[in-house]
Amino acid sequence: MSRKELPWILLLGAFLLAWPTIDRKILLPLFPPKAPAPAAPAVSAPPVVSAAVPVPAEAAPEEAISGHPNPMIAAPSAETEETPARPEEWPVLTNDCVKMTFTTYGAALRSVQLLKYRESVDRTSPPVILNFPDRPVLSYSGLPGLGASNDFTVQALENGRQLRFERHTASGLWFVRTVTLDEAYRLSIRDEFRKDRGENVSLPPHRLRLGILSGRPGETRVKGMEFLGLDTLSPGGEKVQYWGKQFAKFFSTDRGVRPPESVDRTFPIDGQRLDWVALKEKYFVLILTPEGGAESVSATIRRTVTGQEISDPGFKPSLTLASVEADVKYAGGWTSNPDDAVERVFTLYAGPKQYSELSRFAFHQVDLMEFGMWAPIGKVLLRGLNAFHRLIPNYGIAIILLTCIIRLVFWPLTHKSGQNMKRMQELQPEIAKIKASIKDPKKQQQATMALYKEHKVNPVSGCLPMLIQIPVFIALFVVLRSAIELRFAPFLWIKDLSEPENLFHGAIPYLAGLNLLPLIMTAVQVWQQKLTPAAGDPAQQKMMTWMPIIMLVFFYSFASGLVLYWTANQSLMIVQLLLQRRHAAHRPA
Repeated sequence: MSRKELPWILLLGAFLLAWPTIDRKILLPLFPPKAPAPAAPAVSAPPVVSAAVPVPAEAAPEEAISGHPNPMIAAPSAETEETPARPEEWPVLTNDCVKMTFTTYGAALRSVQLLKYRESVDRTSPPVILNFPDRPVLSYSGLPGLGASNDFTVQALENGRQLRFERHTASGLWFVRTVTLDEAYRLSIRDEFRKDRGENVSLPPHRLRLGILSGRPGETRVKGMEFLGLDTLSPGGEKVQYWGKQFAKFFSTDRGVRPPESVDRTFPIDGQRLDWVALKEKYFVLILTPEGGAESVSATIRRTVTGQEISDPGFKPSLTLASVEADVKYAGGWTSNPDDAVERVFTLYAGPKQYSELSRFAFHQVDLMEFGMWAPIGKVLLRGLNAFHRLIPNYGIAIILLTCIIRLVFWPLTHKSGQNMKRMQELQPEIAKIKASIKDPKKQQQATMALYKEHKVNPVSGCLPMLIQIPVFIALFVVLRSAIELRFAPFLWIKDLSEPENLFHGAIPYLAGLNLLPLIMTAVQVWQQKLTPAAGDPAQQKMMTWMPIIMLVFFYSFASGLVLYWTANQSLMIVQLLLQRRHAAHRPA
């Protein structure tokens, strides 16, 4: 890249970043659609397009054989239309971390209140609630008399951490569910199926509802990054599968969708057994772990329909998930001897996506945090961050202290690199003489390398510290993008280190808000560049002067915690350069 090309590339990059705003604010009002769609009826929630997506696609579901087109939308039955004989009750299990509210309709979990996490950045806001009023978690479908519309009796056991639900169906099936609240955010569930009159127990194919998640209000969406997802682990030593990355393709052919219309699709259901299945958002997760595994999982994903898609039938929609829902499938044919019960045991985790919590569980459940190939570095950084927070309970200070440790680790390498660049700067007059006296590029390069070798200078050592720190930076980015530790963590004027600052929100045209920390980072980086010894080709040096602007565009919408790390890193680099200059000033010539 030449210095003449760089401004055009930067201009093009800025234009691409600004295009959505230009298209929405300027072009759309100037060139409205010729045939706009009829206005959508007023609704309280954004219109959505849904698709039933079992994961992955291999075998056809039984529901398709029965003639119903969608396995996630069961045909009405006597079970679902039954009127409960008793009024609904809402028994509660609670500890220091959660308050779990159940319902006697379906013997299911209606809501989870996370007592240690507030709903918004406002310190007086109530705790986070994972709410499932219409599709309660742990309710069955496909078992007549045991669905979400059937009423169960409930008994709270003496220890206050256990509930016992019972129901006797019209077919003579006795069902007993015992729910125990373990420590922190985990439930243990035991289901017993027994027939009276000495008959065998035979269960048809059925489903267990895992729940639905839709994310938290006020969370900043990052383009190209979706936090709503579905993860599974199959037996046999396979890796965790992240199915949320494949959700976009199920909507890639949508055109001209009009609310309140929706697009429903049916896909074959996975035939492999599952060790566990997780439904997750940015900071919270539901994990169902059936003892002995389950047959498969089926997901219903729902996306938001944008205003431009409504007005322009030819507009290709981008994926913005509104919610993800999941059901776990069990095969039929389970039988028992007369007077014996069929038992099913499983656990449900409903809580934060926190490394310290998930790392205690087996079957690689901690891998749903998606640290990826940077997991070894990321885990060390996260542990260090939490260790500093225990010493000084402020995550902004913890990030700065962690940055200091990282700089100390790389200090000898960056110090040697700085000395090398200083010697290269001193050799510039000699290099200029070589260029003036030798015109052949090959011989010119050979003479330059000989000069470097004579003075023991490594021309690539200046890039080495940056290259080595890139894995650390990427690992920290992966960790901080969904670290619940930074959620609503304040530092100085920053209210939430997990989000951009968004100062003066709504007061600045074409901007969501002012992010001051990236501007400080840019100023610090300009200062650091001026202190760095100039070496190498002058054209390349001029190109590097654009780097602070590139980094400003790159970091402007990032989480404040990550920008704070990079600003502290550059500030410590300035300290090191100033110390090197002071040492060089007292060194004999």
